[in-house]
Amino acid sequence: MERDQSGRKAADPGSVLDKPKNGGRPTPDAAAPAPAGRSSKEGLIPIPDGPATIKPSTSADPYAYWSEYFRKHDETADQLHETVRLLNRNNKPRDVHAAVLGYLQHRRKNVEPWMYEALALAIEMNGGRPEDVKKSLDFAADLALRTHNPNHLISAADKLMLKGYYERVGPLIDESAAKIPHRAEPILMSINLAQQTKDPKRMADAVKRLLSVGWPGQDEYFRRESRKQVETLAKTLTEEGRADDAKSLLAILPDAEARDLYIRLTWDGNADYDLVVHEPLDATVTYLMPRSVFGGSLIQNGYGSHPDEVYVCPRGFDGDYTVRISMIYNDPKKPTTRLSLETITHEGTPEERKETISLVPDDSQAKPVVIHLKGGRRTTVLPFVSPMAVRQSVDDALGKKADTAKSTTPKAPQAAESKPRPIPVK
Repeated sequence: MERDQSGRKAADPGSVLDKPKNGGRPTPDAAAPAPAGRSSKEGLIPIPDGPATIKPSTSADPYAYWSEYFRKHDETADQLHETVRLLNRNNKPRDVHAAVLGYLQHRRKNVEPWMYEALALAIEMNGGRPEDVKKSLDFAADLALRTHNPNHLISAADKLMLKGYYERVGPLIDESAAKIPHRAEPILMSINLAQQTKDPKRMADAVKRLLSVGWPGQDEYFRRESRKQVETLAKTLTEEGRADDAKSLLAILPDAEARDLYIRLTWDGNADYDLVVHEPLDATVTYLMPRSVFGGSLIQNGYGSHPDEVYVCPRGFDGDYTVRISMIYNDPKKPTTRLSLETITHEGTPEERKETISLVPDDSQAKPVVIHLKGGRRTTVLPFVSPMAVRQSVDDALGKKADTAKSTTPKAPQAAESKPRPIPVK
């Protein structure tokens, strides 16, 4: 029997309870794990209790209905998802619970982790027992660890985190972070987990990983929040008599925040200029491809009244970085008269070197600017992600930021929070 990273036996995604008795209702002991040593037929995924732990309904028995329905109808997981969505929309949590149970009982080959997450929510909405909610989320985690799908792993970890069931979250987010190092969600979740469990090592590892690449549209926010989370945990550790742990945690910040290469283009007037950076191992970062597999990212796209274009490579490979300026538009009524290119190598370290270069706008004869990096800290290549996917993720992040800014209104001062505020996972 396979085991997940916590040592638990993994649940079998292809098997559920045998045909239910009592008119389609699960038996009262359905939530109990199957004893070791059973045959493969008996070693099935246990399912949390049905009506035995749910407040009774005055309507017709939905458990018998949905059990019979899915016994006769071989629907896909997507069809069940739509059914659950409609039932939720119509405020029928008891039917949601019954429908998911019926599907798990009769459509074993189609079981997916989200179904156990939906089951957990339905149990909670129907006034079920907290231990049954946890069991369902544990089964979702088991299935996610079997599929090794990063989306399943992140989703299961997120649901466990929200309920404060931290003991299984680590393996889920650690595996997803290893599979998708170009995505921020598992790293942010690791930072939040470290804060809740007061784990300085996890905090240090997560912050170093997060700051080792640039994040288009979110970079400065992540850098501020990372420092804040480190300082908050260090304060907590100090207050609890763990001063050495606090000191070691704070000591990682200078190296984590240092960047091998920083390039910033600014201008006056009403215009739009783009940075185009060709990296040493033959990748090019542009507006349409804002991150490369070699660590470079275009984190700020300026235009009009925001004349600020920024490229960073926090951990870069040695070699020449060739910078070109691309003019997108230049308003003849308020044209650009000055372009300034600021470059910094080994930013935030004793070896930091700054240079500012003045450029002539729209100079067709202008030569590219070459910055040589020696002593870069990158050792591995990031996985390739399609330019459209990267661009879409950046646009989504910027859209959410704009929506938040519009909806935010000043509020009266409130008392300090009793718990550290987690980094929102988008």
